[in-house]
Amino acid sequence: MPQTLNIAVCIYPGVTLSDFIPCVEVLSGLNYADHPVFGPAMGGVPYRATFDYIAPTMEPVVSANGNNSPTINPTTTYAKAVAGEKQYDIFWIPAGPVPDEKGNVALPDGLKEFLTERGPKAKYICSVCAGSLILAVVGLLSGKKATTNKAFYRAIVAASPKDIEWVPKARWVVDGNLWTSSGVSAGTDMAIAFLEHLAGERAAKFTRGFIEIREAPQDDDPFAEVHGLV
Repeated sequence: MPQTLNIAVCIYPGVTLSDFIPCVEVLSGLNYADHPVFGPAMGGVPYRATFDYIAPTMEPVVSANGNNSPTINPTTTYAKAVAGEKQYDIFWIPAGPVPDEKGNVALPDGLKEFLTERGPKAKYICSVCAGSLILAVVGLLSGKKATTNKAFYRAIVAASPKDIEWVPKARWVVDGNLWTSSGVSAGTDMAIAFLEHLAGERAAKFTRGFIEIREAPQDDDPFAEVHGLV
């Protein structure tokens, strides 16, 4: 019988929608394994996925683009998630709060408690773009290699603890159970690589063809040069 992976998508006011919506669509493709047509094309897939969209409150979350963009309805709050018994297997962390002019980061209510309480027990923790800054300031990247959006690379490194080995050129970086990607579209590439890690090459190839996204290797990062990091 396939194992169900409980995935926590951390959202907050000012979140970047494209850091998690395409990625969730990729990972929810695990459930296509039960489809009578798609399933055989994917091969044996050992996992299925469920998702919670966790936020400070149950109010609709307004993204970084403001009220002109879609809002996201949370399924639970950080406080309820900490108080509850459900342990999440995968944490997905999109970009959210950015450092102020002094380099300080104000995390949304309940997020730090949720990540520090439940994060160490997760099978995997994944961040996209400046989501790595959130992981950094709560201590989940300490002693690890990581990368982030190259446009904000210097600011994020400066605002982070000094015990992280930041990689200036990488579309995504894997260190143990931690997966961190560069900006926005790199997150979707990482999601497909992560799907392959979970379910195998056949499932990843099917997914790539289904959504028609070209393959990008892990070291394909032209933006490191664009932003003068290499």
